[in-house]
Amino acid sequence: MLDNLTAFTSQNKTQNYLFSSSPSIFYLTKAPFEGFSLLILSGQPYVICSQMIKEQVETYFSGAGGVQIRANNVPIDEICTILSQRAEQTLIFDSLDTPTADFFELKSRLESIKIELLPQKGILTELRAVKTPDEIKNISVACDIVSKTAQTIQGELKAGLSELDIHFRIIELFAKHHSIVSFTPIVAAGPNSANPHHASSNYKLKPDDMVLIDIGCKYGGFCSDLTRTYFLEGINTDKVDDVRTNVWKIVKNSHDIVINQIKAGLPINWADKTARDVIAEAGYKDNFIHNTGHGVGIEIHETPSLNLRAEGIFLPKMVVTVEPGIYLKGRFGVRIEDTILITKDGCEVLTSAPY
Repeated sequence: MLDNLTAFTSQNKTQNYLFSSSPSIFYLTKAPFEGFSLLILSGQPYVICSQMIKEQVETYFSGAGGVQIRANNVPIDEICTILSQRAEQTLIFDSLDTPTADFFELKSRLESIKIELLPQKGILTELRAVKTPDEIKNISVACDIVSKTAQTIQGELKAGLSELDIHFRIIELFAKHHSIVSFTPIVAAGPNSANPHHASSNYKLKPDDMVLIDIGCKYGGFCSDLTRTYFLEGINTDKVDDVRTNVWKIVKNSHDIVINQIKAGLPINWADKTARDVIAEAGYKDNFIHNTGHGVGIEIHETPSLNLRAEGIFLPKMVVTVEPGIYLKGRFGVRIEDTILITKDGCEVLTSAPY
């Protein structure tokens, strides 16, 4: 339950940290509720919560030896009190996780008691990028749910349904599997599919429409992500003169080449360059208008970002998406996306919905 917290505190026994964002706190504690801050002083963890959730916090951390719980309806007062009592001189916070207003209030309060507030960017970013076996298990279940949902939706698509009809059916199917959305579903039919982040609307599907569906769910606190682009009449590979069919094939080829070659040790920017080169060679360079993928975990977008500027290499047990796309404004768009687990010699595709 607290393996990540134990590992972090044991590795950081000489510095002081404050975590206040829900994703960071969930990563460290796996607590299935929000509303508290985590203060770590020279390896000693303090949970700062309101009186309202004190009992819930005490119950959850009851078996965690060494975790001190402090209840105060004004958390910053309690944080300052603890720091003063311990005569601390510095406090590190994550500049990526801390809202600007909170930063200035905390900075002002700490300056008044002679404590320096030190920003550090992405304290947990690298740790969160490589998943533990339990995290991979939860992500895999989320991927199984989203795959089954997409397959069900594919079988139910028909002319006359609105994008919103499909949108809410997706949410219903997630709920039946005891999961929630990891982001707002994207259902984009016909010309709407040319907008990568189209908001589902009252547009009604026509018999020959393409339908782009980008969906993800969350299970056990971890996300999945999947995109399919369907033809209502099915993809007719014999229609070689059909622009939509050809674009679908180009995107699928770009997707497949990356997934078939990706592995630990390759530069992260290799994935984006490889996918982009395939699409550029087919004549659609300017129509691939987003990154090739991103990390997936507690949040739907995590490190690494699969773009041309990315630094570093893929590591075993990273979970990322591969999602090339081509968008022809006012006409249609195609995106195909899977969530994958990076391995030493390749990858394991965690999503499995038919294409």
